[in-house]
Amino acid sequence: MKNIYDLVVVGAGPAGLVAAKTAAENGLSVALLERKGNIHEILRMCGQMIVSLSGKYMGERVVYNENAKLLSFPHNGFTLKYDGPTKDFYAWRIYSPSEETVVFGDYDANRAKGKAGRASAVYDKGWLLRSLVEECRGLGVDIFAGENVIDVRKKSEAVEVHTASGKHFKGVFVVAADGRQSRVARVLGMNRDRGFYGSVTSVGYEMTNLNLAQPEALHQPLLASGDPPMMGFIIPRAWDHEGDPVWLTMITNVDPNADHKALLDNFIEKSRYAPWFKGAKIVRTCGCAGNMYSPIVYPFRDNVLFAGDAGWCQEAEMTGAAMCGARAGRAIVEAMLEGKYNAEGVKSYLEWWKTDHIDKLDHNVFLKNLYMPILCRDEEIDYIFKNITETLKTVLDPYEVPENLGKALIKIIPRIQAERPELLKKMTGFNDLPPEVVLKKTIRSGFDCRFTT
Repeated sequence: MKNIYDLVVVGAGPAGLVAAKTAAENGLSVALLERKGNIHEILRMCGQMIVSLSGKYMGERVVYNENAKLLSFPHNGFTLKYDGPTKDFYAWRIYSPSEETVVFGDYDANRAKGKAGRASAVYDKGWLLRSLVEECRGLGVDIFAGENVIDVRKKSEAVEVHTASGKHFKGVFVVAADGRQSRVARVLGMNRDRGFYGSVTSVGYEMTNLNLAQPEALHQPLLASGDPPMMGFIIPRAWDHEGDPVWLTMITNVDPNADHKALLDNFIEKSRYAPWFKGAKIVRTCGCAGNMYSPIVYPFRDNVLFAGDAGWCQEAEMTGAAMCGARAGRAIVEAMLEGKYNAEGVKSYLEWWKTDHIDKLDHNVFLKNLYMPILCRDEEIDYIFKNITETLKTVLDPYEVPENLGKALIKIIPRIQAERPELLKKMTGFNDLPPEVVLKKTIRSGFDCRFTT
């Protein structure tokens, strides 16, 4: 095994693989470490949506070039090979507890436009990761699967990365792309100044034979009263099972002690949405759990750069993670060429992180997606949704949705003022409430592991 690499990457998701690929394309020696034995096997539940093909995300307008089989990031100046399956979807429908609906995107009009009208598309994440692994191997990246990183420490000449199997790797730089529960972030003390907002748990079934009036749409029911409340999601999958379309049907909430499978079964079998699932067949059960933190403001310590979900609030999405990986890999190439083995060498990444992530994507806006189900009673949400009668802009960006919903709410303020002044008072107070107040139950019930190793 090599004694020292230019770059050691921890984590072989989109951020880590793109960082390794970018560095290797430019001649650096790279080791890539991944906890899973099979990198492209998707164990953790994932929506697998391209965020976004209908608007900008982190300043980028992603393009899927079906003819060339490329996901293109023109603003960031890179492409990803993807020749796997996709399915387009044309609207995002959010349902109140009594099934009043707020709609982002005119489903029929968008479908009539074809590719030009899609809200976005879903892809096969395993296929994408396999393709990236093949590219990395072809570029000479040394890939070590089944290696669980337990410690990272800076020595005088390099950063040492230790795994549970007893192996250790040395790199001039390290990219930590080890996900929402980043071990590297914990051992380096990066979480000390981050806010904790709770633990999110989700469980779902991949299913066929759903009875949906709009099958090529993203459906999000806000389920009837819970404490804390729950959300359901129905997302098309990119692939078929035995010739039949597949959807991911899931529920998610912020009470880690709940019986999530029982809640999911109740959603499918007994809720007002049960007719959607009459005759449905379960293909696979999947789930995920993770914590909500505020982002790492300065993603560099001891020659370790943090990329993707390792430094994010909730999830960067595949597109955000890939941008992080490309930017981190490029910055490390520049640092090695200039002989600047420090923060100055990777200044371009740190500046980009601040301007395109910290400054532009306020994590408090993301967290406000949870506010209405927590602060409002079911009948209040029903009332609000019933009065938003316009079809809203076709968007998928979770930071843009609250903005567009806010614009729609402004239009119905006169009616709410006349009919429900107490509700208007509650709604106008949303923006003044910090997440620590709104999410206090979530925080208390969660498993805060910021400071454990």
